[in-house]
Parts: sequence; structure tokens; C-alpha cells
Amino acid sequence: MKKFVQIYFILLFINSTLSAQAGKDSLSFSKLSFSDKQIINNFDKQLNTFNYSTFLKYFLGSDKLFFGIKENFNSTVTKSSTKNIKDEQFLWALGQYDLSEKLKLGILINNNFYTDDRELAINKTSLFTTTVFTKFIPLNNMEITPFGGFSQNNQIGEANNGFIYGSEFNIDKFNFGDFDLSSLMKFQNEDISPRKNFIRLISFDLNSIFEESFHNSISADYSQQRKDFYFTADPVSAVQFNITNNIQSRIESNYSIQDKIKFAPANSPLSFDIQGRIAWRRIDRNTRYISFTNVANTNYDTRIEESRIDFTSSADYLTDDINLSFRFTFSERDEKHQPMSIDGLNNIIIDERNDIEQQKNNTSQFANISLLSKINLSRSDKITFSIFHRKLKYDTPSNLNYDDRDELLSIGRILFEKELNPFFRIFVNLEGSLNKLVYIFAQRSSNNNNKRTLKFSSGGAFTTGNFSSSNSAEVSANYTVFDYEELNPNFRSYSFRQFVFRDSSNYKFSHKIRLFFSGYLKLSEQGDFKWSSFSSKPLRYLSEQYADPKIYYEFQSLSVGIGVRYFSLETFNFNKGIEKIKISDYRSIGPLAEISYMVGEKINLKFYGWYEFIKSEDNTNREMANMSIKLNYKI
Repeated sequence: MKKFVQIYFILLFINSTLSAQAGKDSLSFSKLSFSDKQIINNFDKQLNTFNYSTFLKYFLGSDKLFFGIKENFNSTVTKSSTKNIKDEQFLWALGQYDLSEKLKLGILINNNFYTDDRELAINKTSLFTTTVFTKFIPLNNMEITPFGGFSQNNQIGEANNGFIYGSEFNIDKFNFGDFDLSSLMKFQNEDISPRKNFIRLISFDLNSIFEESFHNSISADYSQQRKDFYFTADPVSAVQFNITNNIQSRIESNYSIQDKIKFAPANSPLSFDIQGRIAWRRIDRNTRYISFTNVANTNYDTRIEESRIDFTSSADYLTDDINLSFRFTFSERDEKHQPMSIDGLNNIIIDERNDIEQQKNNTSQFANISLLSKINLSRSDKITFSIFHRKLKYDTPSNLNYDDRDELLSIGRILFEKELNPFFRIFVNLEGSLNKLVYIFAQRSSNNNNKRTLKFSSGGAFTTGNFSSSNSAEVSANYTVFDYEELNPNFRSYSFRQFVFRDSSNYKFSHKIRLFFSGYLKLSEQGDFKWSSFSSKPLRYLSEQYADPKIYYEFQSLSVGIGVRYFSLETFNFNKGIEKIKISDYRSIGPLAEISYMVGEKINLKFYGWYEFIKSEDNTNREMANMSIKLNYKI
């Protein structure tokens, strides 16, 4: 019997690799997704936005009985000229009773809803399903789960009820010889007339370890999912079919085959892996009610077909003093759009819609290569060197689309770190990049540009006794040069230069009291730029400052901090590139408080808030409170 099952699954796996693939999906009725106990609550108030979220996981279990629940709720309130409230919830509850090791019975309840009081196409949806299931375990690592239940689905005022039914089939690391087979199959129908949703999923993973140093993994997946949703019907269709909302069906099919090989010799610092993947995707969009009264303005259905090839390879060399990593990736994608045929359309309209969809057709080739090396020159000296290069080629077959372009990006970095003594460490960092964008056709060539960036930074960390400090200074420059700015005055080359100084220091007065300071200073300048003479004319200048000195009192697991938060942003324009003229001045100062409390390893409460007095350049004064509260509880 076991031999027959092994042969059956090998044949079934080979057949599936010849037909299809898609993304993997987790099992709906698994206890593993409920096997945790924790509560996470967050409340944030920033400016005019209030956000509250909670995440809950809890379960009770005995030898034969299991109950689990998990919930994710999020609410956002935004106050501006109008008040906006957006809520969403995802709730699952699972109950299971084990009649025996081979047979289990259970129920799964799912309640989801989304509401948004803004005028959106879909601003209110809800889903409530109750499903009973049976788990049958004929062999170890094999599970068959048929299920059935009732679904209540509400979308933009349209309520549909019906049955949901199907089956799941799962194999977890079924071993035969040198191979481990894992598989997941899912069949699900949701008949909520007049809508119909379904899921089809077949997934296989075959892993083999021929030797301790050689691993091979082959995957094949297929998935198809249909979703029907309502949208507001156009006036013509509403009158002709006596409907308020129309129905659109979206059917997405995915196929993929993947092979990954990893070679890591036991006593060698060298290892490498190679991975290849072929994938196909098709999306069909169908509208239920189509009016031919005014065909030219009727929404038409479309199909998108995409094929993709991905190849990735990497190699690593690791010793005590040298760490080298090499990565190469290549991807090629082809995307095609076409309208679905509709009886009753004349040839002129069909040709117009074909032309519109063909303009969206595109192909792309993407490749990147990177190298990272970390070398220990000595016990106290380290150097890191990295380079990255990427090329993108984007083509559009349509003669009406001029978006064809090539893009090159190169990035390089050198970082040197030195430990001068046990108390003082320093670093010096230099990095730069070049990004070149070239549009092939003259219609878009005015966008051709080169972006060059250069950044130099240095800093250090000092620690001794009760005092520790970390500081860094950074200067950076960004030069964007358009190739044809003389022909198009709307595109002008520009430069952006910036200086940043950051500081973070801590001083302990005692075991319970310490002083902490963090802050930064940013000076930025933007202006017109000429690459030929490497000269610029400054147009805009920004000065930004931030500081938040705090005193902490710490006792066991309680930490309380109070301090002051200061922020300022000044903006200047230049008169003839010389004289700075202030155009805005934003300053904020006020008290802040921070509390952190832990009870063992179960409860963690954090509060951070500040009250700010705001003053602007027009001498208007405002006051605003901001806070963040987080409560994590592991039950």
C-alpha cells in the first residue's frame, strides 16, 4: 500500500509540473495559525490623525478539544475640513474535537468588514461565514479536509447569502528515499447568487538531499481565483436592466515551475546556489450587464496575459577574516492586453478598443549584479566594499506608445571602521551612484537625464564609565542633468546639497537616573545647475533643527522619562542667487513624557507623548497634543 501511494504521488507531481503553477496558500483549518497567546494594542495620535489597532491571538486546548481565536482590528480617524472614519476587522474562530487520531471534527467562523465614510467606489463591505469541517488523516503527514457552510456577503448595500463548500488536501514532508514531498490542494466554491466566487489551488514541493552538501528543490504551482464585486452601474445600464449596481468578475489564473539547487561543501568556505523560475498569469475581467444602447461609452471587458522568466545565482566565500558575497539576477517579462469579444459591436469600435489595449502591451528585461566584501584587516580595523549595477530595458510594441526606455543604475560604497581603543571607535564612509535614463523615441526624449549622487560621512562612538556618545557628520550632493534642457524650458538641471550632523549621548548619574540627548541639524540647498561648467545658482535653502533632551528615572522594570522636544524649520528663497529671503518659519517646542513598564515577560506597556506650542512666520500660534500608547500582553 505504501509503495503504491509513493508511485501515485510521483506521477501526480510530474503531471502537475507539466501543466501549471501559482502562489501558495496556507491551510484555512490548521491549528498552527491559532497556537499562540498575545494581545497587542496601539494608539497613535499624530497631527490630525488618530489611529487605533489591536491584534489578538488566544487558544484553549486539551487532549481532544481545541479552541482558538485571532483578530486584527484597525480604526483611523482623520480630522481636516471634514471628518473621515475608516474601520476594518478580520476575525477568525476555530473549534476542533478529535474523535480519534485519524478523524477530527470542527467549526470555523470568519467575520471581516471594511467601512469608509468617504465617497468611494467600494466604501462598505462585510463577510461572515460559518463552516463545519472534517479532518481525515489516512496516513502520517497526510490530511484531507472536506468542509461546508453558509456565507453572508454584503457589499455597498447589496446583501447576498449562500453556501460555501469545498475540500483541502495537504501532505507535509512525505518521505520516500532521498525525497521529501509536500503538497497542498484546495477546492472552494462560494455560491452567493447572483455572485459566485471560487478558489482552485494545486501546489507541490519536492526536496532532495543527495549528500549533506547538495540540496535540490523543485516546485510547481497552479491557482485560479474568481472574485465578483459590485460597482455603481452607469445610467444607461441602470435604466435598461433595472439595476443600481453592476457586477464585475475578476478571474486570475497563475502557473509557475521553479527549481533551486544549493551546493555547500562541508569543509569549504565556498557555497553557491542557482534558482530558475518560469511563471504565467492571466487576468480576465467580465462585466455582467452590458448595454448596447450607447456602445461607444460602454465599459468593455479585458484580458491580461503575462509570462515571466526569472534566474538567480549567488556565491559566498566565508572565512574568519574575509566575507565575500556575489549575486546575479535576470528577469524577462512579457505583458499583453486585449479586449474581450462582445457580440453586437461594429468593427470600428472593436478596432478602437484593440488600439487602446495594445498601447498597454510591454516587454521588459531586468538584470542586476552585486558584490559585497567585508575584510578584517586586523582585530581593530575593518573595511567593507560593495558595488551594485542594474539595467532595465523596457519596450512597447505599439506604434502609439513612446514609453520605450533604458535605465542604468550603478552604486558603489567603501566603509572603513577602526577601534582606536576599548572606549573609542570611528568610521569613514564614502558612497556614490549614477542613474542614467534614456527614452528611445523623440516624443519622450526630453526626459532623458543623468542623476549623480555623492555622499561622505564620518563619525564615532565613545563609551567610558557613565558616559556614552555617538556622533556623525554627513555631506551629500545630488546633481540631476537633463540632456535636452535647451530645447525644453520645462526641464532644468538642478542640484541638491545637504549637510547633516547627528548626536546621541547618554550620561548616568546613578543606577536609577540618567540624562539622554538626541538631535540633529540639517542644512539643505537646491538650485539650478550646469554640468558643463559645474556651477549652480542657489534658489532654495532649508534649515532644520531637532532636539529632545530627557531625564530618565528607572526602577526595576519601570522607566519614566521627561524632557523637552524642540523642532524648527526655516525656508529661504534666494534673490539673484546671493541674498537669502525668509519665506517660512515653523517652530515647535513643548514638554514630552515617556513611560515604559514591563511585568515579567508577559506585559509590556509603552507611552510616548508630547504637547507642542507651534509658532509660524505669520505669528499665528497653535497648540497640539501627540501621543502613542502600546500595550503588548503575552497570555
